[in-house]
Amino acid sequence: MKRLSLGVIALAAMGLLFGLSQFITPSNAQSGNFNGPANARPASTPAKPATLAKHPLDKGDFKVGFSPVSRAQQPKKAMPKDEVAVLQEIADGLNKLLALPRDVYLNFDKCGEANAFYNSDTTEVTICYELEEQFQDEFKSITKDQAKIDDMVSDTIMQAFFHELGHCLIDVLDLPATGREEDAVDQLATILILDGSPEGRRSAINAALEFDIASRDTDPNDMAYWDEHSFSKTRFYDMLCLVYGSDPKNMRTIVGPDGLPEERAVRCTSEYQRAERAWLRLLEPYIIK
Repeated sequence: MKRLSLGVIALAAMGLLFGLSQFITPSNAQSGNFNGPANARPASTPAKPATLAKHPLDKGDFKVGFSPVSRAQQPKKAMPKDEVAVLQEIADGLNKLLALPRDVYLNFDKCGEANAFYNSDTTEVTICYELEEQFQDEFKSITKDQAKIDDMVSDTIMQAFFHELGHCLIDVLDLPATGREEDAVDQLATILILDGSPEGRRSAINAALEFDIASRDTDPNDMAYWDEHSFSKTRFYDMLCLVYGSDPKNMRTIVGPDGLPEERAVRCTSEYQRAERAWLRLLEPYIIK
């Protein structure tokens, strides 16, 4: 998939969230660029060193590829090596961080629609190739700079990946989710992208912009009030609120008539802190220390 990689900075973000700097090496903690080199290769070190693999709940792994169930149902083409390498780095980092009761599979696939999803029957997180094409078209409506478009697409794909990872964790770890699960995993995705760096904040804003763009073609007379997702415009403001709440001093520029309304901004610091604290508490029993 052209330029479609998530980047190991996302793993660094998870390490920062849980106060675990040792699970990713400094050489992997790249900043700002989520497009790994095409000749990248998975790390040669074991995903779970013996010194870390003693968590009593740790009986599974994040794996790259398709589950045995999916392969039995339909033959799958092998993913390109560069995509496998990117997902392998992410799987290795997650395996050093989280204890799983069973295996989870990460893959890119052709789906016939622009989508990303978690399948609880096969425990797979899938990013569809068509989703990149949709994001490319959407961001071309606001800029002609292809480099900027590629960055925004990568950031938005990363948000989609962490969103689906949230669904996966709620299912596999049997985590409680009060309220809308879709809103909860949106919060997790944004928190993970917000690693405290300017690059992380820019990436979260880029991902939020996709929801703003998607909302422009919504017919007010054809709103899916029944849908489990919040409206795209609502998701845009929710993400901006977390971005601002994570660093009000440096993100004041996104508050105003064309961005986050002042009426919402005054509550965003507490919203961010509450969301971060909730996910920390939910995931803490499964952290490999």
